[in-house]
Amino acid sequence: MKVQRASVSNHATDDVLEIAADFLSEGDLASLPQLFSFVGLDQDFCEAQKGQLILVDMLNLLLDGLNLGRADSVLAAMANCPPAFARFAHDLLLGALCPDPADADLTELDDAAILCLALLQGIAGDGELVSRFLRNAEAGRTSLYFFNVAATILDSFGSAEEDGSSDIKLVIWDLDDTLWQGTLAEGDEPVLNQRRADYVRTLNSRGIVSAICSKNDLAVARAKLEMFGLWEEFVFPRIAFVPKGPAVKQMIADMQLRPANVLFIDDNPHNLHEVAGAASGIRVMDATSSECDALLQAIAESHANVRKSRVADYRILEAKLAAREEIDLTDEDFLAQSDIRASIVFRMDNFDFANRIEELINRSNQLNYTNSCVSPGEINRYILDIDHYHVVSVFAWDRYGYYGLVGAGIYNHYNNVIEHLAFSCRIMHMGIEAFMVDAFREYRVEIDPAQLCKPLPSQPATMIATASFADADIRAKILARESPRDWAAIRLRVMADCQSGALYHYSRFRDMIDHDNRPRLFTLPMMHTGEFTAQKFPPYLVYAAATDYAVWRWGERIPGALDIDLVRLCMARFGEMVAAGGHKCLLILPPQSGYATLYNVHRDCDAVRSQQLHVIFNEAWRAVAQRYPDHFSVIELEDELSLGDLHAHAHHYIPSALKRIAGMMDDWYELTQRQILPNRQPSLG
Repeated sequence: MKVQRASVSNHATDDVLEIAADFLSEGDLASLPQLFSFVGLDQDFCEAQKGQLILVDMLNLLLDGLNLGRADSVLAAMANCPPAFARFAHDLLLGALCPDPADADLTELDDAAILCLALLQGIAGDGELVSRFLRNAEAGRTSLYFFNVAATILDSFGSAEEDGSSDIKLVIWDLDDTLWQGTLAEGDEPVLNQRRADYVRTLNSRGIVSAICSKNDLAVARAKLEMFGLWEEFVFPRIAFVPKGPAVKQMIADMQLRPANVLFIDDNPHNLHEVAGAASGIRVMDATSSECDALLQAIAESHANVRKSRVADYRILEAKLAAREEIDLTDEDFLAQSDIRASIVFRMDNFDFANRIEELINRSNQLNYTNSCVSPGEINRYILDIDHYHVVSVFAWDRYGYYGLVGAGIYNHYNNVIEHLAFSCRIMHMGIEAFMVDAFREYRVEIDPAQLCKPLPSQPATMIATASFADADIRAKILARESPRDWAAIRLRVMADCQSGALYHYSRFRDMIDHDNRPRLFTLPMMHTGEFTAQKFPPYLVYAAATDYAVWRWGERIPGALDIDLVRLCMARFGEMVAAGGHKCLLILPPQSGYATLYNVHRDCDAVRSQQLHVIFNEAWRAVAQRYPDHFSVIELEDELSLGDLHAHAHHYIPSALKRIAGMMDDWYELTQRQILPNRQPSLG
């Protein structure tokens, strides 16, 4: 969606307008602060024709930034925007979107437009209206992108004070006169503090675990906690008549946390001071203080967006610790008998795990090797931009349990910079960090230690066995836990090589789609080698022909120079397979005209020859589609995309273009499935 330019009279000075226009000529959000420094020089800026043209360019920059998930960059760029300028921009955007703003149906506007309007509203000084506006626009929106960026905008105009509550990962509770009233050792019948019991359960549900450190008899205390239905809510209970300082320090080490991420609650001032001295950096709270429950409430509220209990994760650590103490093995022997497995997930396969990657990077402290964080929705931008970024995640499990997503790395291969590298504390001393580094090497990426804020552990990955995410069983195992789906309901497969995941991501039929991602993909040379017989083809297929036009793709499987007749033969065989199997296939043909440099689609490519092959192969595919009109439909990207929609070359497209292509794919699937106009080519509408 683009804002259309209006035409009004010119009142502003030409010099100011020309300077402002120059700032925006690069099409970069970073130019906006310079623009705002000049806006105040002329009060008639917004009323001038060229001023409004500049303002429209600014709005389109904001909308594109939000569509790309660059909420942090948008907010930073708008930090010094004059309120009057923001108000004028808000009114212009709303007027462009809704002919009658007073009767606007916000539910009909796309996410980026809503978020942009809310941002401008807040900058204009209407912060108290932003929450109401976003709430009214919320209906029908299900993407975490919307809710996360909306929360970021709300936070930008709020006045909440930072209390450190968002850093807490573990709460360690005393029992007597803290979780309940009364002293067990003195024969009291304890009376549960129901409010605090509720906090334990709430915090567990929001990713904050609770442990116990109490001077009591273990069997007696456990019986009371079981009676209250609370025993299973706690991990790492330390219930014994021992000093609490060393006990808490050891507990934090056993749980592989830092004292700074721990809150200790006790009613005894001596215990509070002892623990504070033993575990430097820990936060302690007097259970009798009126501030105690207020802090627990703040912690719960600061994690309201989390919907994951980590109790099971720490149960695994408990089991490993108990096993280690029982069999008394060396570190190396213990790792060897642990049967560690790890799986690397690369590029667009990470869409299913984007929220967890974001959470891991932002929560990780001691194992965040770039000291970085990400804004809500920003991971999707990294995943989509395959021409600049490698996004890699790692999942791990062993004989003690499943750890889930325990590592994430984002490498800018355009600038050769590791922008994010973070791990879960649950995998300390297992060699996962080295496993991740080795995975990057497989993609010809060498992580420069000088770019890290601290050295990586020396623990090697020799005790870890690789479990390939391309293996159907491994992929199903991970997805069943992280992103459950009914695989029996799969009706459509997207075969668009490295951009398959983007079409899946933007589709409104995600639950019905399986998508390719290297090395798990279909390639046209398989029709010659016979490998296609091992592939699974559901009733509906979407095949983007672009990458199979590359010479290297054929050289991977068939030695020698590219044989055009062989390519045509494979196309014919594909058509026969689709027809014989009763499939419906949407062919997406790449652009075939434009600058020759756009066809420099891989290393050592002859761009002129590459463009010639695009013309030849596109025509051959059209012939296949005409031969089987009941089974093939065609999207000609030549007709649907502009040069501005291409990302680096003719095979990769910017997010907004991918979103449009996904929309056309969805329209085709819906119409074909219903057998309504099955052979009509989809269009942008």
